[in-house]
Amino acid sequence: MKAVRIHEYTGINGIRVEETETLTPNIGEIRMRVGAAGINNSDLQMTYGKYKRPGNDPLPQTLGQEAAGIVDAVGEKVEGFLPGMRVVGHVKGAFAEMAIAPATELLPIPDDISFEVAASLPINYLTAILALIYRAKVQVGEWVLVHPGSGGVGTTAIQLAKLLGAKVIATAGNRAKVEYLLKLGADYGIDYSSQSVVSEVRKITNNIGVQVAVDGAGKVTFADCLEVIANNGRIACYGTTTGLDAALPMGKLLGRNITVYGIALWYNSDYQTSWQTLKNLVIPAFVEGKLQSTIEQVVSLEGVSAALTKMEQRRLMGKIIVVP
Repeated sequence: MKAVRIHEYTGINGIRVEETETLTPNIGEIRMRVGAAGINNSDLQMTYGKYKRPGNDPLPQTLGQEAAGIVDAVGEKVEGFLPGMRVVGHVKGAFAEMAIAPATELLPIPDDISFEVAASLPINYLTAILALIYRAKVQVGEWVLVHPGSGGVGTTAIQLAKLLGAKVIATAGNRAKVEYLLKLGADYGIDYSSQSVVSEVRKITNNIGVQVAVDGAGKVTFADCLEVIANNGRIACYGTTTGLDAALPMGKLLGRNITVYGIALWYNSDYQTSWQTLKNLVIPAFVEGKLQSTIEQVVSLEGVSAALTKMEQRRLMGKIIVVP
């Protein structure tokens, strides 16, 4: 089978599309004929050796962590999945014609959701679900800041927060991206390249601040979130693209009863439960038209390198999908 692989951590230039053996599912696993796979920032970081997937994952590695397709074979002790079923899930090595997935991180998908849309859901929506529902516990009518909002998790968090009944302020690095976020449902958009996020949020909220902030970039964005979080507010942090060493002034945390959550998808105690929320809340919302797909581009296995380059250069407004 064909797969997108790396043999060393040299960045995007080290990516190869090559023939490799078709794997056999072990106990508790299924083999999927991949219909579509989603590209994430963690795939880019993997090429540099800056992101490690759970478990033993030696080189060479097949890239990709989420996919939708058809069950091709079932390992021992797997219940609820049979060959021929349409599924989506967490897949180690998703950028390939065939891939292995643990049955505990797999969901059936209805016929009226395409493989492309289904493959765009797991990592972004599970992260947003953990941040907004299981940690920040967003309530109807609360203000939510999504900073920045134009990435994969950001665009998801905007839509999920609106589905939960919140009011959303989202940020992006240019006006075109801000307009895109407004179309996704954000109530207000801020262009952080020309506007002060802190000043604008205070103006929008009448100096009260936001009850919840979703921080997707670390050092720079976390500082903004601390400035605009309301008393008893909650900050959920899932990304560090602007730096790891964010300042944590204890006076603000203690004096205003602020809670800060770190969101690490695979190691979260509510990770398995979040799959049920994806199944019971998110997938039905797509079927009913309450959530929009953010797919920007569909590429082949050979197009993965160019897609990751586009991501690295921050030229994305939506999700890129790989179709083998």
